[in-house]
Amino acid sequence: MKETVKNILEKYINISCETTLIVGFSGGWDSMCLLDIMNKLSHEYGFLLVAAHLNHNWRGKESEAEKERCLAFCEENDITFISDTLAEGTKATEAVAREMRYDFFKRCAEEFEADAILTAHTKSDNAETILYRIIKGTGLNGLEGIKEIRDLAGFKVIRPILNFSRKEIEEYCIKNELYPNNDSSNANTKYARNNIRHNIMPAIKLINPNIENSLITLADIAAGNNKVINELMENIEKQITIGNKWLTQNFLILNSAIKQHFIYKLLLKNDLEPSFSKIQELINFISENQKSKTGKTLSVTNDLWLFVSHKYTYFVHADNYKKIEEEITITKTGEYVLNNEYKFIIKENNETPEKFPKAYMKVAFVNIDKSLFPLILRTRRNGDIIQPFGMQGKMKLKKYFINKNIPEHDRDKIFLLCSGKEVLWAIGAGLSEKLRSVGIPQYKITLEILKND
Repeated sequence: MKETVKNILEKYINISCETTLIVGFSGGWDSMCLLDIMNKLSHEYGFLLVAAHLNHNWRGKESEAEKERCLAFCEENDITFISDTLAEGTKATEAVAREMRYDFFKRCAEEFEADAILTAHTKSDNAETILYRIIKGTGLNGLEGIKEIRDLAGFKVIRPILNFSRKEIEEYCIKNELYPNNDSSNANTKYARNNIRHNIMPAIKLINPNIENSLITLADIAAGNNKVINELMENIEKQITIGNKWLTQNFLILNSAIKQHFIYKLLLKNDLEPSFSKIQELINFISENQKSKTGKTLSVTNDLWLFVSHKYTYFVHADNYKKIEEEITITKTGEYVLNNEYKFIIKENNETPEKFPKAYMKVAFVNIDKSLFPLILRTRRNGDIIQPFGMQGKMKLKKYFINKNIPEHDRDKIFLLCSGKEVLWAIGAGLSEKLRSVGIPQYKITLEILKND
């Protein structure tokens, strides 16, 4: 077993005395087996081994006792131990537990500058996952089951014992005189995966005693078919995508199977568990809102939305909604830094440009009356108004953005050059009539993104 684990690791990382590896360690049979094997390998290679234990805080004293036993095992074997405990009241669901667990592993990997994170998923876990996805409704991608390696925010997550069954793991622990924790919640069949493990799989084994291997074979077949499909999908995606966005109308003319596969891959890319009902919900939402000029959003998770307009469809992350509250005052020509990310430049101009910039550009040639100073560079506020270029009257900035077909989630990211409540330049959207240049423009104004050295 140790040799198999070593060979799997060497497929993905270079193991040496300078390597640092994080092992997710609950203290149960699977993680106890993996940590013991990794401890033996660390003696051979001299790498730093870190056991990361997350107390989900679901079972009070029992959970705390398990943590203490994990600590004792690590101290006895000279293994670095790190732990954390979830806050009281954290939602006790499988999905939340998984999310919190991987967030903890990521923090540990960052702290120790780890080369990889190792988790103790087994062949039995994989078979149960495939069956769970079949029950929930899945596509070919879901049938591939748990991958031997995946990415987590730039860190490699490797499953070195994925080829071993739970029975083989238990035999290893007994043979090596290991004493794992027995989590009482693992027997609670209100959790779907426990129900599959304790009730559904035993019933299926009455029909097919070799069901675990059958499901793994199914996963291998699905993986092979997916390689063929993915090659075909890459060509289709090139025709309908622009960066992270895809053309709504081009997407809608695809046949239903391709649309489903396209959405499925996007959900996986965003680390979401796809289901047929969720995929169909997103496709229906796109179809229903395909004529929207400013766009509509559908909440997919707490920090992820699907945006649909007549032109583009794409996922919007919570970071897109973060508003920069800082503002800077501009009293004269020069360079001004905003939020340590952007540089606003205003300088005198002495010649007529060969070509005036388009409205969407972040540079403009303008006249600015002295009465408008001091200027403020900021994001939008309640009560903002603008006199659109070429118009006599003023309007609310919100209406201006709607007329420009600017999505709601993008409006707080647009920087505004203002005089009081009046917007003179919505940068990247358009100028106010008040900045119209007559003759040679007085100023050239520019917004740049600061480059990190």
